[in-house]
Amino acid sequence: MRLSYRIGAAALLVTLVFLVGRLFNFGSQVPRPRTPWVFNVGSRPDPTELASWKSRWSTAESGVNPQNYDSTPIIVPNDRIIVMAKLAAEDTNWVSADLTDWRNYIYVVDDPNAPRHTPMNKGREALAYLQYIVEHYDDLPSTMVFIHSHRDGWPGAWHTDTMDYSNVESVRSLQIDFVQRNGYANLRCQETPGCPDEIRPFRDPPRPGKTAEKYYADAWKALFGNTNVPEVVAAPCCSQFAVSRDQVLKRPLSDYQRYYNWVLTNDLPDDITSRIMEYTWHIIFGQEAVYCPDVFQCYQDVYGDPSFW
Repeated sequence: MRLSYRIGAAALLVTLVFLVGRLFNFGSQVPRPRTPWVFNVGSRPDPTELASWKSRWSTAESGVNPQNYDSTPIIVPNDRIIVMAKLAAEDTNWVSADLTDWRNYIYVVDDPNAPRHTPMNKGREALAYLQYIVEHYDDLPSTMVFIHSHRDGWPGAWHTDTMDYSNVESVRSLQIDFVQRNGYANLRCQETPGCPDEIRPFRDPPRPGKTAEKYYADAWKALFGNTNVPEVVAAPCCSQFAVSRDQVLKRPLSDYQRYYNWVLTNDLPDDITSRIMEYTWHIIFGQEAVYCPDVFQCYQDVYGDPSFW
C-alpha cells in the first residue's frame, strides 16, 4: 500500500508542476492583435482622403467659402423703405424690380381684400402715407420715401424732376445724408406749381381755381389743434417726399392718428382733402409754412447735382 501511495503522490506532483508551468507561460502563448482596435472603422475615412476633402471644401471650385465666424458681418435688411398708394388695376412691380436696394410697402386703396389696403379710397395718397406711419410708428426705418405709383413718363409723372420724369431715377439719386440732416426733402425742386404763395388762407375772395384755399384755415385747426394759421403756405407740389425717422418721431403718435382720422372722416371732396395735405406735409415734418428753396440748391441737396433736371 505504501508503494501505491507513493506512485499516486508522484503522479499528483507531476500534474501540479505541469499545470503551474502552463499558468506562467499563458501570457506568451495567447496571440495578440498586431494593431490597436479601432471602433467604427467602416465609416472613418482614410487620413489622406480626409485631407483631400478638406482641401476641396476650401477651394473656390466648391462654390462654398470657408466660414469665419469671428469676422463674417451680420447682414440686416436695408433700413429704408418706399411707401406708396395704388389702385388695384395699377402695376407697381417696377418698384421691387428697379429699386432693389429699397424695401417697399404698397397700399391698395380700392380693394379691401388686398393684403395691404386702406379702409377706403380717401385723400388719394394721403391716407396710405399716414396709415404707414401710424401702423409702424414704433419700428420705423431710418429713411422713408413716399411716392406715387407711376414709374415714369408724360403726362402721368409730369411732376417728377428727372429728364424722363422717372421715379426710379429720382429715388436712386436721392441723397440720404441730406434727408437725415434736414429731416425732410421734397422730391420736386421746380417751384411751379406751389411757390411762392400757393395758399393764402385768408384771401377774400379766394383765388379762382384754388379751391383748397377756402378750406385750409378750418383744416389747419382740425389738424394742429390751434388757430395759428399761417398767412401764406407754399411748397413745390406734389406729395412726393422723403423723411427721416428722427423727424417723424418729433411728433407723438397721437398727432399722426389725428391727421389720419381727419383725412378719413372729413366731409370735403377727395381732391380738396389731398390738396390740403399736399401743402401741409412739409409743415408736419418740421419746415416753415413757406418752404421754397432755391431750385439749383435744392437739386444739389436732394440729388447731388445742381443741374439734375
